Amino acid sequence: MLVRWLCLLLLAVLSVPATAATAWVSDEIYVPVRSGAGSGYRIVHRGLKSGTQVEFLGEEGDWAHIRHGDVDGYIGKQYISRTPVAAIRLRDATQKAEKLEQQVSTLREQLGQAQSERDRLSGENQELQGSLTSRGQELDKLRDVAADPLRLDQANRRLNEELSMLRSDLDQLKAENAMLRNDNTSRKWITGVAILILGAVAGLLLKSRSGRRRGGWAN
Repeated sequence: MLVRWLCLLLLAVLSVPATAATAWVSDEIYVPVRSGAGSGYRIVHRGLKSGTQVEFLGEEGDWAHIRHGDVDGYIGKQYISRTPVAAIRLRDATQKAEKLEQQVSTLREQLGQAQSERDRLSGENQELQGSLTSRGQELDKLRDVAADPLRLDQANRRLNEELSMLRSDLDQLKAENAMLRNDNTSRKWITGVAILILGAVAGLLLKSRSGRRRGGWAN
């Protein structure tokens, strides 16, 4: 009975399928190059790796005439592609992606620098605006200060003009006073002379009357 159970267990184990592993078929192949357009011609190159760039010279039936460096021969036309194989396209795309990533990284760095520069310039702009406002206030003060001397100068000019007019008037008054003084002096002289003449005449008259009285007494 035990032997029977062991046999059944062994059969069950053997009947379980083995676990399959994942694998891929490689697309990397080597194509031999022959001296002529046919499989009977000798091999002039053991094999060109898939993705190798060759010079296409023409075709003969199912064979393509190619040249690769010093090798000139024929390979099966099914191995010729006018476009790069997937591996090459993937490699080119990867290289382009890497270049784009580098460019993106460079652009991000430049963007960061530009943002930093913008922030710096914005700060400087605010400082300049504040300085400009302060300078504007100082300029207004300077204008007010400068306006006072201008007003003073204008007032001085007006006062000088008034002073000049007053001096002219004073000179004119002095001249008139001098003329009046001269007239008064002349009048005084005339009055004095007249008084002297009248006094002399009066004296002569008194003397003449006195002589007549004496003469009358004597008679």
